[in-house]
Order: sequence, then structure tokens, then C-alpha cells
Amino acid sequence: MDRETVTSLFELFTGAHNGIEYYRIIDLAIYETGTMLRPDAERTDARLNFLSAAIAFYRLQQILAARERAECTYAGKVLKESQNTAYDYSKRLLRDYFQLCSDLLYPKTFIFSSFSSGEDVN
Repeated sequence: MDRETVTSLFELFTGAHNGIEYYRIIDLAIYETGTMLRPDAERTDARLNFLSAAIAFYRLQQILAARERAECTYAGKVLKESQNTAYDYSKRLLRDYFQLCSDLLYPKTFIFSSFSSGEDVN
């Protein structure tokens, strides 16, 4: 993964002109992407840059949505439902890039299933 490319993509997703201000979020997203990779995955695959940028965008929107939860009123602060559509879109974008990179990543979900013989076990 290339930090400059991820930063450029992050700027594209957020509309920010100076993604370097968010270098900590971008670095964390690159690290997070790295922890999900299969051992045989090619770390220079261009899709991983997009995934890292999408993770950084999602994390930024989480932070902003958390800030927006409190609304100032004349009586103090009141919690409100977030109307942050950027947060919703960042989740969708992230999901799409996870699907695009699914062959490079460890599966994050595992379903245990069991079969019953129909007998009640006590």
C-alpha cells in the first residue's frame, strides 16, 4: 500500500484538500488493512489503496458523527439522532471495497452450524 496514493484517494472521498492533516487516521487505516491481509496477498495490489482510503474515510465519518450526537440548546446539550448521510455513504463505500478485495483478505465472519438428530439431549 502506498501512503501517498491512499492520501490522494482519501482526499477524493472526503473532498478535503489537505489529507495530510488526517495522517493519523490514514496510517491507522493502512495498518488495519495490513492486519486483514492473507499471507499470500500482494501488498502492492491497487485495490488495497482504495480499501485503506475507504477505511480512513469511514473512521473520519464515525468521529464526525459522534461529535454531531450532541446538539447545543439554550438549556444545555441534548442528544439527537445523527443525520450524517456522509456516514451512511462511507459505510456503503467501505462494504463495496471489502467485497472488491475479498480474495486478498481473511474472511471476517464465520458461522457455526449444528445439526440435530431430533432427539432431546438433557
